[in-house]
Amino acid sequence: MNRSRKTPNIKVLMYHRLSKEKPEKLGDLHVVHVDDFRRQLRLIEALNFMPITFEDYLLYREGKLTLPKKPIILTFDDGHLDTFELALPILKEFDMRAVIFVLGNRKQRYAHWENKHDETNYPLMEDQHIIEAREDGFEIGAHSMTHADLSKLGQKAMQREIKGSKESIESLLGESIVSFAYPFGGVARNVISITQQAGFKYGCGVYTGPPNFGDDNFDIRRLAITSKTNTAAFLMRLLTPYEYVEWFYGKMKHKYVSIDNEPELNTPAVNYERTLRR
Repeated sequence: MNRSRKTPNIKVLMYHRLSKEKPEKLGDLHVVHVDDFRRQLRLIEALNFMPITFEDYLLYREGKLTLPKKPIILTFDDGHLDTFELALPILKEFDMRAVIFVLGNRKQRYAHWENKHDETNYPLMEDQHIIEAREDGFEIGAHSMTHADLSKLGQKAMQREIKGSKESIESLLGESIVSFAYPFGGVARNVISITQQAGFKYGCGVYTGPPNFGDDNFDIRRLAITSKTNTAAFLMRLLTPYEYVEWFYGKMKHKYVSIDNEPELNTPAVNYERTLRR
């Protein structure tokens, strides 16, 4: 265990969905095949990375926990049912934990933002799934109430989405939660401000944050793992300063990846998808 107070540059990986079907058949960039996911966990294990959670990192910052030598954080957005049915059993095989971001609106059963014409293909975890995942040691974080595009909302609606999700999930679990993921990767100054005011300790974006973990706890940069992330690409994310490459590329080519560019933040969903597909 690493007892140094200097925090290593922790890589944070972002997943969405897993499937037993080939991603190309589904036509969904956000889907990772279960065999690829298992292979990725084998690489994480072989390279001596150890998954931690944001709760672990908070305890570390408070001096209550030491970190492993090579910590890494695995995150799953949206709380899809396949996260519970497919990802969690494989993670348990490897004795690894992850952070699962779920919606605060516990009546919402499907991920309508994935396919508005056939949303029933995208069922979400129900209450008992979230409770069981928590009991198994996985961290539960919030992903707003309804997966709204936060930067397009007024102040009161934004507060309902962010603060309301924290209250709802804490009521379900009977304990406090510390982490939040911005839907569509949409981060803006006012969104961050409300996230802080709501009592969260960490906020996860995708491409907007600084490359060094810990420089901005409310705009944590994550490395997206998609159906196009083959073994070589996955190893690049693990073994090279890939987050710095993405950060530099964004600075040079895509000004919209910075939260300081307010006009571009009016369309985070479009920007996020455009960046993800490059």
